[in-house]
Amino acid sequence: MYSKIFKLVSFLTLFVILLVQNLFTATAGNIPSVKLSDLNGRNIAEQISYFSLVGNTQTFPTNKTTLEALISTLQPHTDTDLGGDKYVAIFDLYNDTQQTEWFIYPYGSVVQHIDIFCFPCNEFNELVTSGHGLSNQQDFHYGSKIEISPGQHKTIAILFDSPYFFSPIKIVVKPFKQAIKLFHIENVLLLMGLGISLALGIYNLFIFTSTRNYQYLTYAFSTLSYASAWAIVFAIPDYLGFKNTLIFALPAFLIGSIFTCFFNIQFLRLDKVSPKIAFSLKIIALIAFVSIPFAFNSYEVGLYLATFSTSITAIIGIYTGVRCWMHGYSPAKYYTLALLSVILPNMVVNLINIEFLPGLNVNIYLLGLIGNCLDSLLLAFALAAQLRILTLKNNELKTNLESKVAKRTAELKEANSKLEKTNNDLFEANNAKGRFLATMSHEIRTPLTSIIGYADGILAGDIDKAEQERVTKIISENGSHLLNVINDILDISKINANKLEFESIPTPLFSVLAQVESLVGKRVRDKGLAFYLDYQYPLPAHINTDPTRLKQILFNITNNAIKFTQKGYVGLSVALINNKLKITVKDSGEGISKEQQIKLFQPFTQADNSINRRFGGTGLGLSISQLLAKGLGGEISFYSEKDKGSVFTLDIMVDVVENTSWINNVAEIWRSTPSRSIQPINIPKFIGNTVLLADDHPNNRELISLLLKRMNIEVTEVENGKQALEVLYRQSFDLILLDIHMPVMDGTVALKHLRTTGNNTPAIALTANTMKHEIEEYMTLGFSDYLAKPINREHFISKLSMFLTMQSDSEQVLSKEEMLNLVSEYQDNLREQLDNINSALIQQDLSLISEIAHNISGSAGSFGFALIGNKFVNIEKYALQDDEIAIAIELPKVVALARQCTDLPCVNIPQGIVNHKNNVELFLKAIYKFAEDAEQIFIQLQDALVNSEMNSALIHLYKLLPSSHECALTDTETALKSMENLLTTGHKNVNDFNPFLNLIEKQITQLNTTLEPNLMNQI
Repeated sequence: MYSKIFKLVSFLTLFVILLVQNLFTATAGNIPSVKLSDLNGRNIAEQISYFSLVGNTQTFPTNKTTLEALISTLQPHTDTDLGGDKYVAIFDLYNDTQQTEWFIYPYGSVVQHIDIFCFPCNEFNELVTSGHGLSNQQDFHYGSKIEISPGQHKTIAILFDSPYFFSPIKIVVKPFKQAIKLFHIENVLLLMGLGISLALGIYNLFIFTSTRNYQYLTYAFSTLSYASAWAIVFAIPDYLGFKNTLIFALPAFLIGSIFTCFFNIQFLRLDKVSPKIAFSLKIIALIAFVSIPFAFNSYEVGLYLATFSTSITAIIGIYTGVRCWMHGYSPAKYYTLALLSVILPNMVVNLINIEFLPGLNVNIYLLGLIGNCLDSLLLAFALAAQLRILTLKNNELKTNLESKVAKRTAELKEANSKLEKTNNDLFEANNAKGRFLATMSHEIRTPLTSIIGYADGILAGDIDKAEQERVTKIISENGSHLLNVINDILDISKINANKLEFESIPTPLFSVLAQVESLVGKRVRDKGLAFYLDYQYPLPAHINTDPTRLKQILFNITNNAIKFTQKGYVGLSVALINNKLKITVKDSGEGISKEQQIKLFQPFTQADNSINRRFGGTGLGLSISQLLAKGLGGEISFYSEKDKGSVFTLDIMVDVVENTSWINNVAEIWRSTPSRSIQPINIPKFIGNTVLLADDHPNNRELISLLLKRMNIEVTEVENGKQALEVLYRQSFDLILLDIHMPVMDGTVALKHLRTTGNNTPAIALTANTMKHEIEEYMTLGFSDYLAKPINREHFISKLSMFLTMQSDSEQVLSKEEMLNLVSEYQDNLREQLDNINSALIQQDLSLISEIAHNISGSAGSFGFALIGNKFVNIEKYALQDDEIAIAIELPKVVALARQCTDLPCVNIPQGIVNHKNNVELFLKAIYKFAEDAEQIFIQLQDALVNSEMNSALIHLYKLLPSSHECALTDTETALKSMENLLTTGHKNVNDFNPFLNLIEKQITQLNTTLEPNLMNQI
């Protein structure tokens, strides 16, 4: 058994040895044979044998026998070394066709020296030499013509010896006439492509010299560099007599990529559109520039560097071109197509050069040249498209400029016309100004004469005490008249500046008309005239309008009617027609002539100067009324005849209030009109409240201070904002009254400084500027409210009531010390009750909880703990309803809040409550605010002391001192006052302040740890 297996293995081993020997002999000794009928122009490079001649110094054989002997000693050649190689390609041709003339065409790479041997059987060989820069049989093409008779064999040996190979060699055998025809076509394409590129480069170079646009320069140099490189590849300079030019080919490609990078940046405006891509292209250009010496030194290194530089430049160019194209830059489409036309063939060439792709049966270098030529053409189109856009923009700018010139010319003519009209208006206005000044002088001086004269008489004692009341009334009436004159002037100024505000609010129509009737009717009857008010029913009880402006219009019109009517009547008629309120004022006065009617609604004018002398007045009434009527959505019309009276009609669009009643007779008017009883102004008592008053006018300060003191308010007076701040650093107030316009520092600046220090004391602006936008500005700055000058007592008291605490009679009976003792005793009692209710909660004794809650809610308000009493009202309700869940959730929160009113570290709680008008809620809010701000202010105080900034330290100390007093942090207040004494006496040693700082820091920390500000909002 084993002997049989041994014999079988021996047999198979012998068979393999013999087979390998036979194969080796066949490879070494046989030459591949190719039939010419099978070629058809195909590349036969993969079907023939290659043998390396590197290091072989033998003379190439002269006959086929010697050739076969040489082959048997050579090693097979597999890969071509691009840095230099020497090898031979051998194959046998068998002519099985009827053609005798053939052409052997090695192509696809740049090679320095090619020897083509043709061996007849046992006869001396034929030799043809070809190569780059040599005199080839066919211009710009390698190869050799051979003759093979039909049925004949010939052995071909092609010897390649070159220090450079740009890519693997391809070998084609074509019929001679077919090859010549192909070469002629390729030569035409070659020379045409080079010619086009050369022409475009030179043309754009000339464009640059005239335009100085650098994109034409970079385009020209890029095109000429690539054209020169391809011309060297095809050995055109050698053909023209310039020898050894191949060394410049790869540097020329690198130079072309450098200029392409800069052209891309300039043409696509990449410095602005995409700075990062522009920077990348500049880096590539720098790499290409640095690579030039290496390309001169080594063909292989230069080949890889040129391949990288041109490829990456083209790829980035296509990416940026597509982006710009998509963003609407139309020349970028030609730019993108140009790069695609060059990148496709050249990428193929480059990938074949580095052996990433197999070779193709086409002249790849000619394809690369054609791609570069198309690239140059399309880039020229891109430049032309860019120039077209610039031309269109220039034309558009030119058209716009012409249009603007025409428009400006027309505007200038119109302006000249307006200027002429303005000059006339100014002349007329100057005359009107003279009339206005004369009128205002009369209207202002007349009441001032009475005011000053009677006031001087009272001061000098010329007027008896019995007459003083009558005289004072005269002074008041003349002052009111003077105020009306000023208001008329201000109103017309506001209207002309579009600063007068109108509102639309529900208004009782008959109440407004009743006020007009009351005042106007009395004046008419006092003058001995008849008066009537005619309602044309039905009329709505309420309309949406601005009642103040409506009354102002009616008073102006009726005043004019009364003024110019000496006998007869003045009457009003009211109707609602087509949603328009029509109020007609008719009189039997002297009427208005046609000439006078033209200027009736112009400001500062009356019918004639004699009217002003006879009746007085500013001439603003009708002008203001017409403007006000337009503001209410209507107008004033009139009809008048000389000596036959006048009819003025106010028409305004009205919006009837929804669901309002409609009046059909007189009886219904009084039911729809709310009656108002005139109540005397009660002077409230604000005992214990303090007010800081800042006003630069001493008489204003005296008047306001007098009003405040009559209400038992303690007043501190200062003259300007700076003095107000100095007082506020050392003392706290319940309210601040700040005049807006003061010297040294006005009210707005003072308030800004005050708010930045954390002082949130309510502040009221005293101002004569009461326009809506001005009041809104004051509120934005941090004012709490405003009071208009001159001061109206009723408004004044109303505003004070919003910010100060009025004390009842029972409160006035108890002194501050007595109230303090009562609050302290109740605090102890409340603490005991809280302990009891906690025990009841643990035992779930709802009955006991209800009883304790009732006791607290009934007594807390009397001692300043109204907030706590109100919370326990709900607890009592939950307990009575047996709502255990609500008790379990809410009672712990209420108890915790109450504990903050009985057990706060470092705080004299009764004193704090009394300091805040016996209101624990105000006290808690104040101490929450103090705790929130104190920590940061204390840090600033410490830093100022450490840095010896004593003035700053004093400022921060004054931020803490008033609040610590109000919140009754007695120890903290004492420590701050001690530090104040040290600072004001010049102490600068930080160690002197440390005991006080440690105490203050400890108490602020304890307070922040104990307080729970959110409790008040959670319950």
